[in-house]
Amino acid sequence: MKQGLKEGDSKDRIIASAQQCFSEKSVDKTTLSEVARRAGISKGTLYYYYPTKNDLVFDIAGIHMAQITEKVFAMMETGDEHPVWEDVLGILFEGLLGSKTRSRLHLYLINESLSGNPALRERLESTYMQWFQLVEDGYLRMAGGRPFPDGLARLLVAVLDGLVIQSVTCEDRLRYRQLAQVAASLVTGMGCGGKG
Repeated sequence: MKQGLKEGDSKDRIIASAQQCFSEKSVDKTTLSEVARRAGISKGTLYYYYPTKNDLVFDIAGIHMAQITEKVFAMMETGDEHPVWEDVLGILFEGLLGSKTRSRLHLYLINESLSGNPALRERLESTYMQWFQLVEDGYLRMAGGRPFPDGLARLLVAVLDGLVIQSVTCEDRLRYRQLAQVAASLVTGMGCGGKG
């Protein structure tokens, strides 16, 4: 490790450098050597924190998801009134889909897990289970005691996965507010409570 750098500083620099590289070149075309060079650290230091590019990508994706989740739950806990589904889903959609880099990271992880990387597939499956639980927790906070509908979490996460693909492959800009309105009407139409 370079003199004067603290452990957390190195990891933060690695993550920031990787995000810049992924944004400029894509995940596939970025090497760990490039990330180390941009971060101003040795390859050994980088490998200490991230033995594989998949580990780095997964960590960055996890950081992004934690930031979005924190925003959504903070919104749910503010004020006396329950927030409306449209607002919550709008924040979620814009947070997940508003960054091409974030969307590319997600697709890269899915592709790698489908291409025969069992360790990554296991981690991604675990992440999906956490997302399902987050959806259920969010629903229960907003539903006013109504039971959680079977399949709702998988449906919303599947919709998000599809929108991630569209956000990367389609030239048209996704309209997050309009998508949130439609999704909110589905959620409230299922008897999920909360305002529109």
